[in-house]
Amino acid sequence: MTGPPRLKASAAAAALAGASLVPALAAQPAFAATAQVDYSCTVLGSAFPYPATVTVTASATATTGDDVTVKVDLSDMPSKSPLPVVSWTTSGTMALSGAVTGEFAFSTPTQTGSVPKNTPIPINQLTGKFNASAPGDISIVPKTVKMDMDASGVEATIECQAPADPPTLATVKVGNAGPSLTVEPATIHQGGGITVGGARWESGPVDLALCDENGAGCSAAGLTDVSASADGYGTLTGTAKVAEDAAPGAHTIKASQGSVAKTVGLTVTEKVPPPTGACADKPAGQCGEQKINVKVAAGKLTMSQQPGAVDLSEVALDGTAKTATGDIRQVEVIDARGGSTGWSLTGTMTDFTSVGGPKIPAGNLSWTPACTAGTGATPVTTGSPGPLSTTTAATLCSGAGGDGGAIVGGVYNAGAGLTLDVPAVTGAGRYQAVLTIVLS
Repeated sequence: MTGPPRLKASAAAAALAGASLVPALAAQPAFAATAQVDYSCTVLGSAFPYPATVTVTASATATTGDDVTVKVDLSDMPSKSPLPVVSWTTSGTMALSGAVTGEFAFSTPTQTGSVPKNTPIPINQLTGKFNASAPGDISIVPKTVKMDMDASGVEATIECQAPADPPTLATVKVGNAGPSLTVEPATIHQGGGITVGGARWESGPVDLALCDENGAGCSAAGLTDVSASADGYGTLTGTAKVAEDAAPGAHTIKASQGSVAKTVGLTVTEKVPPPTGACADKPAGQCGEQKINVKVAAGKLTMSQQPGAVDLSEVALDGTAKTATGDIRQVEVIDARGGSTGWSLTGTMTDFTSVGGPKIPAGNLSWTPACTAGTGATPVTTGSPGPLSTTTAATLCSGAGGDGGAIVGGVYNAGAGLTLDVPAVTGAGRYQAVLTIVLS
């Protein structure tokens, strides 16, 4: 045998070996059958018989569309080589009949070693596959075996042919898988178009609907411009558009025809608006936009105040009314709610009491509010000057709500000057009262 043909045969065998790496479905039962096949072989113009013991291992059952892997074990090949064989590659074909016709190839990777002259050559397990493209029984029968060998530098090819009426080595029962469904693309934006396909449907129209991730909550309104049907061969083709208001996230497309239904996953993403601004008049390949999102979390409405007590100025009794003055501790209000609701800061007083029991009424204390808004804050309203009360809250300052839902808020500082009227007749001693300030 010349060099180039042998290289071509080796390349074909290598390709078949690669194809054999696809396994059969593990869930399907497997069987092995053995028979003798009387091959007629030739090598370098000489003919010889090869009564091979052939064992075929394959899945006993399959589903339409499955790839069925077939493993083939052959007994040793008789050798007519006058020289030791140092490497050999075995391949072959099996014929198919019944529901599927044709043939498939099987092979094994190149083997190496040193087989003495005129000694049978061992053959490793060979693997091939075929597609169970139609339901029914598929019979596997032997057809050819080929061995490319290197006998100490001399290249030769053994070619073997099965008899005209070979035995059936195996039968695979193929069941109908029911309809299939595909969708392209698997991810689409709101309003985008999809194409559906499938096989083994009944001839006629097919309904499509957009469902949730679990195949429930289906709605025909989730798709628009729907057109789907199966032809006389059971091939489904169809197109549709995802509704503009379809919720982004994981969904399924459901195809149904009477009581038969099939679903396939589809991810819907938010529609990207067309270019605007600087990109509006630019070619698509020369300008792009990137949507930048940020989440602004709502804060709270809070207040804090300077620590410590308020000490009014000391009063010395002389038989006339006196006045004590001072300032409340500064109060800070933070409105970080990010909404349009206003707020108010109010105060109530207790009476002034002393250890000996005398009192100065709460109404004798008046305040003059002073409120300011921080940088960027919405306006604040300062409360009116006047006396405080044990029962009626007086406003220190307030922030109005936003008109028409306008957002309000910011940082505010509140204070007030205090004036206490001390009656001419007042018991001497240290008096104390409590000012309660409430933010609402």
